[in-house]
Amino acid sequence: MTTFIIAIMSAITSIVLAAACYQLYLRHQSQLTKITDLQNQLAALCAGTVSTDERLIGFERTLSKLKEQQGSLTSAVAPQHNYDHAIRLAKKGVASNQLIDSCNLSEEEAHLIERMHGDKDTGAVH
Repeated sequence: MTTFIIAIMSAITSIVLAAACYQLYLRHQSQLTKITDLQNQLAALCAGTVSTDERLIGFERTLSKLKEQQGSLTSAVAPQHNYDHAIRLAKKGVASNQLIDSCNLSEEEAHLIERMHGDKDTGAVH
């Protein structure tokens, strides 16, 4: 009889252990699924980050090009401003040597502006 009770207790213990192992197996499978999902989400985030980095680098390149273009346009506008100022001065009768000094013009540019826009009476004297 003692052997029978030991056998029943062993069977019950085996069933309880089997049920516990099965529960652990199910929990393991659930956690494995969650880990796989998290890995996939992380991979998607990393891919998005790489894409964002590439776009950011592209924007920085475009910004750099735009800054260069703006700089070249600004430097192209400044001489025009000097010419406009020189023309106004020439119309007031300022001499070509003063145009050279005040407007950063070459001698030829100053003489040309003086001839084209200067006072006609002073232009005839030269």
